[in-house]
Amino acid sequence: MIWTDEAREIIHDLLQELPLPVRAGVEEAASYRAESIAEQASASRVGLETAVRAFIESTPRDLRERLKHTLSYKGIDPEDYEAAFSSLN
Repeated sequence: MIWTDEAREIIHDLLQELPLPVRAGVEEAASYRAESIAEQASASRVGLETAVRAFIESTPRDLRERLKHTLSYKGIDPEDYEAAFSSLN
């Protein structure tokens, strides 16, 4: 699956907010989840919104708050992803 440059960049930036020991696992889970979401939507690529949603859902619940600052800094409103922040994944 093709990823947009924006999607790859936001994943990289969000990974920096997580503790080193969990980064690889979250990155792998987020990539899988983003591609699954895109396929279900019959999309040919993973875009920014899909990448953000997948990353949040793949991050352990106790670490998700850390992501909000980076999202805001990048001009992305964390409230737009409230469902992802509160998901049980």
